[in-house]
Amino acid sequence: MRILIAIDGSPQSTYAVQAVGHFRSCEEVILVHALALPDLDHPMITPELRDRVLSEVRDELTKKGEAWLDQAMGLLPQDIGPIHRIHEIGHPSEVILETAQAGHADLVVLGARGLGPVQELLLGSVSHRVLLHAPCSTWVIRTPLQTLQHVLIPVEGEEDASRIFGVLTKLPFRTRPKVTVMTVWPQPQLPWPITFQQSRLLEERALEHAQNMIDTLARRLQDHHFTTATVVGLGDPAFAILEQARASKPDLLLVGSHGRKGLTRFLLGSVSHTLVHHAPCPVLVVRDRLSQQRSRH
Repeated sequence: MRILIAIDGSPQSTYAVQAVGHFRSCEEVILVHALALPDLDHPMITPELRDRVLSEVRDELTKKGEAWLDQAMGLLPQDIGPIHRIHEIGHPSEVILETAQAGHADLVVLGARGLGPVQELLLGSVSHRVLLHAPCSTWVIRTPLQTLQHVLIPVEGEEDASRIFGVLTKLPFRTRPKVTVMTVWPQPQLPWPITFQQSRLLEERALEHAQNMIDTLARRLQDHHFTTATVVGLGDPAFAILEQARASKPDLLLVGSHGRKGLTRFLLGSVSHTLVHHAPCPVLVVRDRLSQQRSRH
C-alpha cells in the first residue's frame, strides 16, 4: 500500500504521522510538505523588493519544512517501508492532490487543522478539497491515536459494504483490530399512507435484511482473521453512528464515500459531513482506488 502523509508542522500533522505507525510493511510512505509563499504582487511593491523578500521567506520556510519532514521521518517505525519525501512550492491542497495522483497513493493521511497558510477549520480550503477530490481514501486525524484495536464501520448498503471490506482487508495493521459492523434503519417517512401493521411489517423486514447484510460482511471479515461484532441502529443515521461511537469508543471510524445515492450527499452531506466533524475518533473516508485489486498486488 502507498500512503501519503501531509506534513505542516501542526500537532495534528504529528498525530497523522504517529497514526500511520500502527501500520507496517507499506509499499511506500510519501511525506509531503507544501511551501506556500505569500502573494506580494502589489503596485506599491517594487519587483526588486518583492524578489528579495520572497527569496528570504522561501529560504526560511524551506528550512522549517525540511525540519518538519526530518521530524516526521524520525517518528515512523523502521519497518514501515520505504519513505519518500516531497517538498514543493504551491498551495497545500493542490500539492497533496497532485502528488496523490502522480504517486498512485492508496491512502492520504492528514491532520484536521494546520498552521500558517493551512490554518483553518476542518473542511476549510485544504481539508475540504482533499476530502472531496482525493483520488483515493482519506484519513482525517484530529487527536492522537494511542491504540488501533477497535474499528467501527457503518455501512449503508451491500455496495458500500463490499467497498469497505476491500479497504479494511488491505490496511497493513500491525495487529488486526476488532471490527464492529453497523448499519442504520432510518425509519423513513413514506409518501403514502400505510396501516400500523404494514408499517411494522416493513420495519421488521428492513431490520432482517439489515442484519443479514452486516452478518454477511462480518463473516467475510472473520475469514480474514478479524474478530467482529454487529449492530443495527434505528433513526437518524449520523446520530445513531455517533451514539454508537461514543458508547463503544472505537479507535477508528471507517466510512464509505459512495452509497446508494452516489454519495456526494453522503461524503460531505448529512452523514459523512457530520461524522468527519463530530466523531470522537479519527475518520477514514473510503474511496474506490484502495478497494480495487490493483495489478501489482
